[in-house]
Amino acid sequence: MHTIVTLVAKDFILLSPLVLLYVWLRLSKAKKIEAIYIGVVAAVLAVLLAVIGSRLFNDPRPFVAGHFTPYFAHGKDNGFPSDHALIAGLFAAITYVYSKRFGTLAFIIAALIGGARVIAGIHHVIDIIASLAFACLATFIAQLLVRRYTTKAEA
Repeated sequence: MHTIVTLVAKDFILLSPLVLLYVWLRLSKAKKIEAIYIGVVAAVLAVLLAVIGSRLFNDPRPFVAGHFTPYFAHGKDNGFPSDHALIAGLFAAITYVYSKRFGTLAFIIAALIGGARVIAGIHHVIDIIASLAFACLATFIAQLLVRRYTTKAEA
């Protein structure tokens, strides 16, 4: 059980960009460019939200607060928000913009990563939920901004 949870918690994050890449390769040239813009803007916004969130909310990691050994070694820094869930959620949200089916798959991967990190004693559930919310909010705002300003530039 420890091995599977550790694999999912640490290595499944590699699946997230692969799902997005598959969807991206199937897009038209114009949509590929749009997706890159949305991805860059969303990544910047997600990092900003995560930094602000971590400054406003300190959540000691479960293994620190509970004085137990987690499934794998990890730093004892603030657990809020989860970087792994933020990254996986960001890839999932961007994928969802272009493919609901593959975006849903990417969100399932992100949820599995988050759940495994909770089971491993690395994060609390709030760290995962907040990360996924930050990723979705950042992608939504990025999509609005990019589509608004690229449409104006084309007109």
